[in-house]
Amino acid sequence: MIKQAAAVLIACAMVASPAAPAALAQERAPRLGVVDMSKVFDGYKQFQESEKTYQEFMRARQAEFVERASLRLLGEDELKEYQNLKAVIAPSDEQKQRMEQLKETARTRDMELKGLQVVSNPTEENKRRMTELQELARKSDDELSQLQKRMEEEISQRNKELSDNLNHQIETALAAVAKDKQIDVVLTKEVVLYGGRDLTPDLLTKLNATAAPSQ
Repeated sequence: MIKQAAAVLIACAMVASPAAPAALAQERAPRLGVVDMSKVFDGYKQFQESEKTYQEFMRARQAEFVERASLRLLGEDELKEYQNLKAVIAPSDEQKQRMEQLKETARTRDMELKGLQVVSNPTEENKRRMTELQELARKSDDELSQLQKRMEEEISQRNKELSDNLNHQIETALAAVAKDKQIDVVLTKEVVLYGGRDLTPDLLTKLNATAAPSQ
């Protein structure tokens, strides 16, 4: 995911060296450099760290959603109690036991609702109980829908932050390498059929020497 976003800047733009004077462009054809972005992503340590950070962030959000979905048949007060217990840094054995009890309550109600839904001749008590459980499920499903949307936005924003950071680092390093090698224009290797100086090794050396910590 980060690789796709981070590649946008380089794949779509030509990078001109700021060292190339206007008069030079009139005297000779511009010197062309090429970069293999696949090799850059594979060899850039900061990219690997950013990808790991993104994947961990995404997995944590997904696990949070799955856990909330498993508690969909808890009442409002029960869910609040569970969330308060989960927020305890060092829960006691009693608090851990209570959390497990609440999880089991949610599982039992889920099985109960599924059983009631297939009863062929439900009693009035069956109907009342099924309505009660369905109302709990409906409220939770509304909350889960909002939670999913919010988490998707958080994941997208995190991906953008990491990708923008990588793009900035690659652009800065590439401009420095192009200037040092007196290259006027740099394109990705994928769009160049023939020719051009391969700047990939120089770019990777520059990037890995100046890599910033993951954000």
